[in-house]
Order: sequence, then structure tokens, then C-alpha cells
Amino acid sequence: MRRIAALLTLLSVGVVACVEDTSPDDELCAAPSIQLELVLEADALTPADPSVCRGQTVRLTVMSQVDGVFHVHGYDEELPAAAVRAGEEVVLDFVAERSGQFPIELHADDDPRGVAVGILTVHEP
Repeated sequence: MRRIAALLTLLSVGVVACVEDTSPDDELCAAPSIQLELVLEADALTPADPSVCRGQTVRLTVMSQVDGVFHVHGYDEELPAAAVRAGEEVVLDFVAERSGQFPIELHADDDPRGVAVGILTVHEP
């Protein structure tokens, strides 16, 4: 019985250590607007997890290394899909009206199915 209790204690400590705090810091939500610079590759986005707060005016500057279409699922009306070209920057402005996590995809010219490259998190202030 002691072995089982010890094992459960170790497992619970391990699980707690793996859980990441996803709440925003106070500074992030204090600003009425935020500007983020993103680097888009064929299979990755840097940073892969951009974060903003609900109600903020957001400016995304996407520096692309590939041709295709940049798309944030769930923000289709506020942030329509945008064509990107290798070596060019695209500036996208929108208001973060809904909180949650929204997948970011690249639909490359040679593969229109789309590749998940990141997740936009919109925090509650």
C-alpha cells in the first residue's frame, strides 16, 4: 500500500511540474494594442504560440520564407486569410474579440491542404 501511495505522489508531482501556467502577465493585457513579429516557414512559425488579450488591437507582421496563404482558424472575419510571398512582409491588423486558442495554418502553393504552424492564444484580460 505504501508503494502505491508513493507512486501516486511521484506521479502527481510529475504532472504538476509539466503543467504550464497559461495566464497572461499583467503587462500583456494592460496595453490597448500589441504588435507581434512572426517568421513563417514551410512547417513552423516563430514564435509558434503568439499571445494577445481579448479587446486588444493586434498588428501581426508576418515575415514569410515561403509562398502560400496564412490563415488563423476561428478569426476568419476579423483576420481574413492572407497571401504571403517568400522574402516579403505582410502586415495584418485586427481586434481580438474572442478569447481562446486558434490554430494557425500555412496553405503552401504546392500543398493547399494546409500545415498547422502555430496557435494564437487570446487571453481574457
